Amino acid sequence: SRRRHTRCSGVSWARRCVQETGINAEYMGKYLKHFKRIKANKIEIVGTCLHEGQNLSGTELGPTYLRKAGLIKVLQSLGWRVDDHGDITNKLLERSSEDDESSTDDDILYYNLKHTDIIGRTCHALHKQVKEISQSENFTLVLGGDHGIATGTISGLLETYQNLKVIWVDAHGDCNIPETSPSGNYHGMPVAHLLGWFKKGVKGFEWLEPKLKPENIVYIGLRDIDEKEKDLINENNIKYFSMHHIDKYGIGGVMEQAVQYLGLDAEDAALHLSFDIDALDEKFVLGTGTRSRGGLTYREAHYICRRVVETQKLVSMELVEVNPLLDLLNQREMLHGDDKNIVGTETVCLAVELIKSAVGHTLV
Repeated sequence: SRRRHTRCSGVSWARRCVQETGINAEYMGKYLKHFKRIKANKIEIVGTCLHEGQNLSGTELGPTYLRKAGLIKVLQSLGWRVDDHGDITNKLLERSSEDDESSTDDDILYYNLKHTDIIGRTCHALHKQVKEISQSENFTLVLGGDHGIATGTISGLLETYQNLKVIWVDAHGDCNIPETSPSGNYHGMPVAHLLGWFKKGVKGFEWLEPKLKPENIVYIGLRDIDEKEKDLINENNIKYFSMHHIDKYGIGGVMEQAVQYLGLDAEDAALHLSFDIDALDEKFVLGTGTRSRGGLTYREAHYICRRVVETQKLVSMELVEVNPLLDLLNQREMLHGDDKNIVGTETVCLAVELIKSAVGHTLV
């Protein structure tokens, strides 16, 4: 896939970085000091233009709009080197002979799921890309796309980090199995698929070997859960913090409990942040397809992103479910203290701000 390289080297490295790319080498020590598992102060970006995991078009435009809103400049301003691999799109994917030869036996494969052929191929391409990036010990940043892409991201990371921990920030559980899904939409199932709860195979996902352990994932922000999803979460002892817990303990208390539960003090632990923009309250995020009342505030969302950085184990992030077609048409108002590099519509700008917090930015 194509790449946009932004690298500097040589004796006058710091000066050239600022002049040629906007990278401020002086800030590397300030903002990147907590990324102990990232060796070269480099972020590698993969856009994943997928909307087939749900019913609305628009999430496939997320990666393009996040870049247009100033994402690359924001990352560089913090001291990161940026390697952008471009986007995984339907046009770049070719059907494999394995796809064509898959069984048609209903006893072996599920057939009540929508668009799994293209979703599976997209996730497989992402899996391979993420595996390559993570094995280079660079920070992986995946731009969605709907949340179905998480199967590709997390399975790829698990090839490198066997003790991978996942913080899944979302209004929804995304852990239905095909037998319980009300819609057949895959973006409501990736957690279940990664945990190995599917009882049959899925066309397009012949490559997947579920490796995520149930004790290695924590939900934060749940509030819109199907009844049978609740049963699956509780029966499998999945750790979760709903909005009720955030009200009870505060976001600081919730994050401390989550970090402690995941055992991030283990030497080989690595952390992935899977952030669905619809975790925020509906008044903050018009540009997403499954808005739900009573969600995270602006400050709570940023706190989550900054707290995971403080663990010193964060190796990757995916930001999903931004739908620019649903966002306000007007550009966001620039307020005092806003990053002037971030320009666009409200939800898109908020998504870039959250990424900024998750890659090291601090208030003071």
